[in-house]
Amino acid sequence: MSGGSPNVAYLSGKHGLLVFSRHIARHYGDKGIRCNCICPGTLMQTPNWDIHPDPVGRNERLHGSIPVGRPAEPEDIAPWITFLATDEARYGNGSTILVDGGLSA
Repeated sequence: MSGGSPNVAYLSGKHGLLVFSRHIARHYGDKGIRCNCICPGTLMQTPNWDIHPDPVGRNERLHGSIPVGRPAEPEDIAPWITFLATDEARYGNGSTILVDGGLSA
């Protein structure tokens, strides 16, 4: 997650959720409550996807900037969420997991 968006309220909300999830992990971990944060990259199927003023230019820029060559589909993110809900992830707590196709690399 970067500060690239001109929408400061959006960015502040996302960063606030990261700190909030770490707070929950730290203060409730001894009660068996785990809290991790998934940070997905650009998702194609969102309400804002179709209202961009320059969708063609946006698509060209996105495809060129994401190392895997495309924005995410919901099916790209779901397995990470599923994994965190399993007992195999029982020791993960307070983690931030980037699932962004390498965009933040």
